[in-house]
Amino acid sequence: MYIEVNKHNNILDHINNIALGNLDFMRTPFPQEPIWAETLKLFYFIKHSDELLDENFIQSKLNFNSSETRKRYSRAILTRFQRLDKKVLDGFICLIQLKINAELLEQIWRILFCATEPLIAKVYLEVIWPREPGSSIQRDHIKSYIQTTFTQQSDKLNQRILNCLQHAGYVIPHGKKDLIVVGFGNLEDALILSTHLLLAQNPRTIKLTEIEASNFWRFLGYRKFDHVRIGFRRAEAQGLIMRYSMVDHLEQITTRYTWNELLDKVAAQYES
Repeated sequence: MYIEVNKHNNILDHINNIALGNLDFMRTPFPQEPIWAETLKLFYFIKHSDELLDENFIQSKLNFNSSETRKRYSRAILTRFQRLDKKVLDGFICLIQLKINAELLEQIWRILFCATEPLIAKVYLEVIWPREPGSSIQRDHIKSYIQTTFTQQSDKLNQRILNCLQHAGYVIPHGKKDLIVVGFGNLEDALILSTHLLLAQNPRTIKLTEIEASNFWRFLGYRKFDHVRIGFRRAEAQGLIMRYSMVDHLEQITTRYTWNELLDKVAAQYES
């Protein structure tokens, strides 16, 4: 099932430069069930790179009594992984295999989840992200936005988007009518990892305007790009990137490591 987006609200304006492959945003797939906790648990069973693309393997790791539920959820999980650019998926699997802490893994998955669910990403960027953490938003406000933005809106679409936003941790319920916008902390490790995973799996120079124009730092939970700048300056001080510099009045970072080299450093931290 696909949902058409009103032309004056082109989803491409909000998901551009994410470096995760080209989706047909004018025929955007209906959001799948979040299956959030089950997906995170699945990551800890992964030993080989092809297992996340094996529907039978995924199904065998889902703890539901109903075989139909296991089949439905395994297909949904598999579809999300298939939407990712292969290089990004392969890099993410390498990260999974390090058995990093659960919070950091969830932070990276939050980015990839939004990249594979463009309707969720659009609602988050336009309705949730501009609001300060701790502020409230009425469920009816989100429903009104969905009704205005998506020509084939329905109660099912509204409920599915709300469920995905809640399971992803962007909002939490507050009474029957309101939601509270959530703010995330401890983002700098995830910022450096996601920058390399999405934009620089080999050493390169990246203009900060390129990073700011993308949305992965917003999906991660940053509200202000100045805080992203601080994260890169700290990474430079720690030797995780080569430099943060100003060249011809343009801010840029130069990465130091390949993706695998960076993962080796992360692995060494967990072993020490």
